[in-house]
Amino acid sequence: MTLRACRTPRPLRLRRDLPAVRTVETVLYLPHSEARGQPSALFDAARRFIPESVDIRGTGTAPSWQRTDWPQDWAAGVPAGVPEAPEETYLFLGGAHLHYGHFLVTTLPRFWPLLRARPAAPILCYAPTHDSLWQPYRFAIDILARLGLDVRDIHAFDTPMRLRRVIVPAPAFQEEGFAHTVFRDLCRTIGAGCYAPEEVDAEERPAYLAKTRLAGGVRRFANEAAVTEILAREGIEILHPEAMSFSEQVRLFARRRVVAGSLGSALHTALFAPSGRRVVALSPGPVINPTFLLVDALCGNAVSYLHQPGTAETEPGAFGSQQALTDPRAAAEGLLRRIERMAAAPVTGRRRLSAAWGRLGRMVGRGPA
Repeated sequence: MTLRACRTPRPLRLRRDLPAVRTVETVLYLPHSEARGQPSALFDAARRFIPESVDIRGTGTAPSWQRTDWPQDWAAGVPAGVPEAPEETYLFLGGAHLHYGHFLVTTLPRFWPLLRARPAAPILCYAPTHDSLWQPYRFAIDILARLGLDVRDIHAFDTPMRLRRVIVPAPAFQEEGFAHTVFRDLCRTIGAGCYAPEEVDAEERPAYLAKTRLAGGVRRFANEAAVTEILAREGIEILHPEAMSFSEQVRLFARRRVVAGSLGSALHTALFAPSGRRVVALSPGPVINPTFLLVDALCGNAVSYLHQPGTAETEPGAFGSQQALTDPRAAAEGLLRRIERMAAAPVTGRRRLSAAWGRLGRMVGRGPA
């Protein structure tokens, strides 16, 4: 069955103002505790959570992962044994979510004040409290380094702590909700050193970002290998993001005229590349999460989201969910047609790529995908 375009409702408008910044005196920091539930937002002296410190998904007000209720076992107040943090003031930048996609769209959006200057106060997060715990997450280390930060610059406590003063910037990007343009500026600054200006759009051969070698994750197509085999035979380069460094992934998006892949956080790497990327994404369903659309709007990218009717859930295995395409060959052919169309479109100031990829049309026909 041929591919069809996904439904992509228009995202919320981009915000050109800066997010709010709040300074709060006398704050309680609660790290993750099995006894007290999930990591909390910061609490002020009146035992109220600080709204700017809470991560929210969508347009509502419910926290997506923190708890915001005062600990029941502290009904009489903060115990006298809770120590005071050593610094007078901290810059609180949320939680270090050490999954690639969530680090990009949940953690990094709080770092926007660093776009303009080094922080005047030490950075405080919910984060690993030892350097070694960061090491499996090389992407986070690399991104922080491009902001001039070492993981030792990220302060965290593994016990409750009294804070004398905290500066709390609200996020510049909220999953499924909104995006401030300063987040785009931050990401482009991070990515700028990953490629040279003359490399932009220099590589005509399209690439497909596959999940076929992932041992586990959020989601994937169980029979994606049948698609990538066909794509590879027709000249598409098959790449695996987990085998690439952060800078290599950014450079890929900058250099390639068209990037394709199955829907996932690897596509968020376009945030760090030049504007105007062209992307073809194979989705397990007909509706696209607004977070992807917000990224597209920030980047100014042209993205084709395609799905195959009949795609069905199968045993998840080591993934959160796993789907099976009903006809992998038809899916591959639909991807090839859409890649050809995107590659052939004119680019201002650059030559057309239709000659290089016109052969795809002869091989797979010129259907609607």
